Amino acid sequence: MSGRATKTDIDKVWQTFDYNNNGILSLAEIDRAVIELLPQYAKDKPAILRAYKAADASKDGFIDRKEFERLVDFLGYYDDLFKKFSKMDTDGDRRVSFDEFKKGWSDAGFSVNEGDVRKTFDAIDKNKGGYILFEEFCGALAKKKVSSKH
Repeated sequence: MSGRATKTDIDKVWQTFDYNNNGILSLAEIDRAVIELLPQYAKDKPAILRAYKAADASKDGFIDRKEFERLVDFLGYYDDLFKKFSKMDTDGDRRVSFDEFKKGWSDAGFSVNEGDVRKTFDAIDKNKGGYILFEEFCGALAKKKVSSKH
């Protein structure tokens, strides 16, 4: 889905995602539908999981019809973040070291003053493990996106 989907588009996609017609979507249904309908996102499992968690406003573990539009929106958003994260993660271990961060932060489309690189890295590395994980990366960059959708 490119651009902003219409309500009719969303309704059609909902019907395809809700395989068992029970009015809610499990993560398994979402994963299956993404593979079939949105293959451009299928290999980015961390982005799918993050979109699912962000869209589940009720925190009941399912996406209902009201939350579904958020899910569609978040799939594109978190896929974009995953691509930026992956661009920095040059060794492919799904975590970003300080050296990878220092080299890749601006290449991924972000700006930070040279003197603030360590400070920014440390602020994103919430668990202080010396690496930025995708969850931490999203938490730092997506807070504004999630809070604006409530």
